[in-house]
Amino acid sequence: MLYNPAMEKKAGALIIDIVPAVTRDIRTHMRSFAQPKLTILQLKILSRVSHTPFTNNQLAVWAGISKATMSRAVSTMIKKGWLARKICEKDKREAYIILTASGKAQYESIEGSVREIVSEKVGRISREKQAELVKGLNILKEVFNK
Repeated sequence: MLYNPAMEKKAGALIIDIVPAVTRDIRTHMRSFAQPKLTILQLKILSRVSHTPFTNNQLAVWAGISKATMSRAVSTMIKKGWLARKICEKDKREAYIILTASGKAQYESIEGSVREIVSEKVGRISREKQAELVKGLNILKEVFNK
């Protein structure tokens, strides 16, 4: 690969410029679909555990909040039937937070609605640009999933 510092800086600047705007747009739509069923923190937790189970401590670190605050949020969501605790087989003192069928349905409903809105926006550009976008996003995913 050829080293191109100017292109790297340009790509970095574009990512820093674009990602927050995209995230803000998606978050705004998710909030509108989640209200009044879920708080933003609850929505974030559902999103996070929809991919893989996490411990309460891992979720607290990820969200940037105290373990106690996360524990209260998780407990509330367990009472609503959206989450459950699964005891770790290797260490019985540790529990993973998992999504229940009800929590999955709740999250998928909101996420599906937002995905439709984002897809509509992407649908406004040509098929060629859509293909370029998908290619670029796959590259971005590869870069940040390492």
